[in-house]
Amino acid sequence: MGMGVGGGGLLIIYLTICLGIPQLTAQGTNLLLFVLEGLGSFVFHLRKRKIKAWHILSGVSFGGMGSLLSSFLLKDVSPRHAQVCLGLLLIISGFITIYNALIKRVIKKF
Repeated sequence: MGMGVGGGGLLIIYLTICLGIPQLTAQGTNLLLFVLEGLGSFVFHLRKRKIKAWHILSGVSFGGMGSLLSSFLLKDVSPRHAQVCLGLLLIISGFITIYNALIKRVIKKF
């Protein structure tokens, strides 16, 4: 559907372009939905015993470091620049997904 872009990226695009919601509000809404979905998934997998302790530790550690680093780097960035960066990230992600799909298709032929 989104060619590897992900539902969150598409949600932000929809909220900003179609509904006219400001970029930062759309990103916050997307983050809130992502956290709620992740929490539900975490509880499900925890009950099924499919999560190991090192999964939790590495996710929390690297996720926390990434959040802190990005908040320090982006605190002085204008919302317009954030929009451009997000757009570029989505475009690059889409191209990488298409490229990988083409490579897999070529490898299957041999």
